[in-house]
Amino acid sequence: MIKDLLIGTAIGDAFGAGVEFQDRDWIKKNVDFSRFVNARDQIKVPQEKKDVFTKNYNQWDYTDDTEMTIGLINALVSKEKFSEDLLVRKWKEEYDFGIASKGYGRNGHGSISWYYSGEKTIEEVRSFQRDRPNPGNAPAMRSVPLGLLNDDLINKYALINANATHPNSNAIISSQCIARASEYILLKKGAPGDIIEYCFKKVLLNDEYKRYLTKVDTIGLYETLSPEELTVLCGNQPIQAPYFLPGIKGVPSDSKFTTGAVLYVLKNSKNAFEALKKSILLGGDVDSIASITTGIMAGRFGLKEIPTFMIKNVENVPYLEQVANRFKEIRDSINNDL
Repeated sequence: MIKDLLIGTAIGDAFGAGVEFQDRDWIKKNVDFSRFVNARDQIKVPQEKKDVFTKNYNQWDYTDDTEMTIGLINALVSKEKFSEDLLVRKWKEEYDFGIASKGYGRNGHGSISWYYSGEKTIEEVRSFQRDRPNPGNAPAMRSVPLGLLNDDLINKYALINANATHPNSNAIISSQCIARASEYILLKKGAPGDIIEYCFKKVLLNDEYKRYLTKVDTIGLYETLSPEELTVLCGNQPIQAPYFLPGIKGVPSDSKFTTGAVLYVLKNSKNAFEALKKSILLGGDVDSIASITTGIMAGRFGLKEIPTFMIKNVENVPYLEQVANRFKEIRDSINNDL
């Protein structure tokens, strides 16, 4: 389960990275999932900012989504006290490992890149995210492994995961909802149609989140998703500033909308490949959505529906297997000892 989960996470992340921040209509027209599509040089940002998305990028590289998920696993298996500072240290170690093995830092990092570069302290990064009405989605994208812990640890550790970089109420709720979605699908073997109801039971939602997920739970089948329902799911369409990327249709880089999109895709998917396709076809920040949904569904149903070319080409499968094996070996003791 854990090996398939982590490989699925990397596949969804890597395939999504090729077309992230593309308009939903463009993706529908240009992506048929028979080959890798690299459109990063077409992301609609000023020319001087394109390097952020294209420099040192190679197709099938996974991004910060998988890197930080690995860092979180490394924090768990370290057997040190699980804390904000431990997580930051393990994320930095995994980032540095990428530089050592690839020769450059991995694509995709948001505000934590200021900490990696020395531009800001981690406290300054936390202050930046603390009161934002649209906090970034990093806490949600890296919280899937927390769903494999004991029930009494999941919300607690998901809180720590969020507070490490994004001590923001919506970011915390997002981290907890994704961890609980992981638990529900992987351990509870729950019916996908009831996944949002499970989050209501297990996570203390604020009023904004309650209203949002209540509306998301009323959206119909993915195949008949209307423009009005897309607006419910992802916010104003096309995306409007300060949400990123303004001017395209799809999911913005925001913790709440990322979580709603993930829950909706999981609710409407039967296997990992179906989850990957539905995530990508939403448009916008699709690598984060696809990494979470493909990872969770691969952990539950395996990788058998995933095309062979994706498994063969995604970056560094042997390393992902090593990380998964370490987590598998020590998971029982984590649940018993912490």
